[in-house]
Amino acid sequence: MINKKKPYVFCTFLLLLLMLGSLSVQAIELVQGSQYLNMISLCKDVEEKEPVFETKFFSINDEKAVCWIRFNYSSSEIFEITWEWEDPSGNIYHNGKLEMEPGNYQNYRTWYEIGIKDHYAKNLPGNWRVRVYLGDFVVAIKDFTIY
Repeated sequence: MINKKKPYVFCTFLLLLLMLGSLSVQAIELVQGSQYLNMISLCKDVEEKEPVFETKFFSINDEKAVCWIRFNYSSSEIFEITWEWEDPSGNIYHNGKLEMEPGNYQNYRTWYEIGIKDHYAKNLPGNWRVRVYLGDFVVAIKDFTIY
């Protein structure tokens, strides 16, 4: 007689393993800067302060790559948000800075973009990285590809 429970136990184990694996991948992106960062998105555009066409892959024919964030932060002094764009060689391609007034920012949305199609980035296909700083804190690191 064949034990019919073994395939179900094995399938359940595989399903559980896949679910736990995907949670750990998601946790890597959420843990960094989670004290301040609510959400980060790489996208092709922003409409009505929301990311549009979210992706990690950009063509050399795309107009731009956008890094959009939503965060909470409180400061009694002027502070900066910095987007540090790193090219495939590991060199800093561009630093984008936004000066913020003192205040209590809750679910605040902002973004910074680099041009691709009509800019030097089109000549640098490969794996890129963007680091986002809130004041002196690195709140996110996102990898993406320009192909």
